[in-house]
Amino acid sequence: MHSQCSWPISGDLSLQTKRDGRDFIIPLAPPIFVTPDNCVDISAFIRSGENAFSVVQQSDMSDYMFILHAHHPTPVQLSHLASYRKRHEEWVKITRAFCTSEPTESLWKRSQSRS
Repeated sequence: MHSQCSWPISGDLSLQTKRDGRDFIIPLAPPIFVTPDNCVDISAFIRSGENAFSVVQQSDMSDYMFILHAHHPTPVQLSHLASYRKRHEEWVKITRAFCTSEPTESLWKRSQSRS
């Protein structure tokens, strides 16, 4: 998918949906979170089966076209995800290094037995 997405900045556009019984309003003018392609990823709100959402505009948006496009992740999106996973794995390694258990035997006893 190759697109040049641009978003209104008026604050008058949102996507309304539900996930796990909770209402969500996702601002789209401008969106808070965009993909590297400057699109909005709503996959976190999509479940197997029936899904419903509303695009709500509160002013004239006739200069824009809004399209729901279901697709496999683009190479740019996959690269972004791989980068995120790598940083997360590195963070997990760092935090594990701080969470190692202390030796059960006294350090003083160990140093004396080595003498």
